[in-house]
Amino acid sequence: MLISYFTTAPGVWGLAGSLAWSFAPTRRAMLAVLLATQPGYVLYWWLQNDWTAAGMTVLAILLTVLSVGLDGEPDSGRVRWTRRGFLLTLIPVAAITAFTWSGLSSFLAGIGLAMGCLARWQTDGGRFKALMFSSALPWLAHDLLTMAGSSICADVFAIGRGGWVLWREHAAAREVLAAPESQDALAAAA
Repeated sequence: MLISYFTTAPGVWGLAGSLAWSFAPTRRAMLAVLLATQPGYVLYWWLQNDWTAAGMTVLAILLTVLSVGLDGEPDSGRVRWTRRGFLLTLIPVAAITAFTWSGLSSFLAGIGLAMGCLARWQTDGGRFKALMFSSALPWLAHDLLTMAGSSICADVFAIGRGGWVLWREHAAAREVLAAPESQDALAAAA
C-alpha cells in the first residue's frame, strides 16, 4: 500500500502541471510551470519501470528548457544556437519512438510529442497554447489505448480548456467587430 502512494504522488505532481500551465499569464510562466512539474512524470514513469515514457519526458523537459532560449531577436546568435539544439533534440525523440515501436499507441504518442515539440518552438503565447491544447487529442487516443488514467484526465481537461479558451477568444473578437467603432472602420475600408 505504501509503495502505491510513492508511485502515485509523482504522477499527481506531474498532473498538477498538466492542469495548471494554461492558466499562467505568459509563455515564460507557462514554461516555468511545465518545468516545475514535468520531473514528477519522469519519476512516476521511472517508478512504473516505463523507461520509454520516462525518457521521452526527459526529452520534453530538455525541449522546454531550450524553448526559453527562443525568446529574443530571431537573428541573434543565441536564438540560432537554440534552434540548432532544439532540432538536435528531435533526433533522440525519433530514435526512441522507432526503437520502442509498439504500433498505434507509439504512432499516437509520436504525433502528440511532435505537436508538443512544435508548440515549444513557438514564441507567441497564443500559438503555444493552441498547439499544446491540440496535442492533447492524439495523447488522449494514446492514453485510452494504454489505459493511462491520470493522463486521460489531463488530456480531457486540456481539450475542454482549449475549447473554452477558443470560444472565449472568438466571443471577444465578435464583440470587437460588433462595436460601433469597428462598424465605422469596416465601412470606411470598404
